Amino acid sequence: MHKKIRFYISPFFLSRYYISKDIRYFIEKYGFRGTVLDLGCGEKPYKYLFKNSKYLGIDFPKYSINKDFKGEKPDHYFTDDYKETLVLPFPDEYFDNAVSFQVLEHHKRPDLMIGEMARVIRKGGLVLLTCPFIGGLHEEPNDFQRYTKYKLRELFEKNNCEIIGGKKEGSLPSVISMLINEHISSFAAKNKFCYFLASLIYLPFLLFQYLSLLLDKIIRSEKIFINYMILVRKTQ
Repeated sequence: MHKKIRFYISPFFLSRYYISKDIRYFIEKYGFRGTVLDLGCGEKPYKYLFKNSKYLGIDFPKYSINKDFKGEKPDHYFTDDYKETLVLPFPDEYFDNAVSFQVLEHHKRPDLMIGEMARVIRKGGLVLLTCPFIGGLHEEPNDFQRYTKYKLRELFEKNNCEIIGGKKEGSLPSVISMLINEHISSFAAKNKFCYFLASLIYLPFLLFQYLSLLLDKIIRSEKIFINYMILVRKTQ
């Protein structure tokens, strides 16, 4: 119950709501049966959506804790030399599908990350990936890039993957809301006094997140949004 409450009052509710909603959409449309590797899984916050899959996650021993979800520990950990080799500890075509949520921006060699995800899934397997398009710095200093759909297409096509679906999550209202709430969250993290002040002013900005879900449908934008979600199929 505590985790559910945190999810709905989080400064990052909008982004996580859209991600959950769109994951559910692609699962219902494409199945995602068999084994699924979650690369950079953290506490596997979206595992509960993959009910028809054997869902396994990999991350560093000191992985990011997401307090807004009921979490689990990773099933596998990166080897000690992963930061140098950037090679996953699995043989070719070991999994049926792979996913990664809000991780690509933290990888120093995103081209190799995508290449490894493609390598460890079977031919015809799916890769579902999200990354922020507009948003503040986070998990510094390991925040390296933001991507457009054109670069994502290039990265996947170089690794024998064809794009079969995609979502632009949110619109102008949700971007404004997210940026304000990210700023409030950063301010609150400075010290206890700042946390107290942020708590006093937070309610209207939380309500604006919920209002943005409606406003996004009215004020639609193809160029301003929070995240990309992209689905690809391995062709070779």
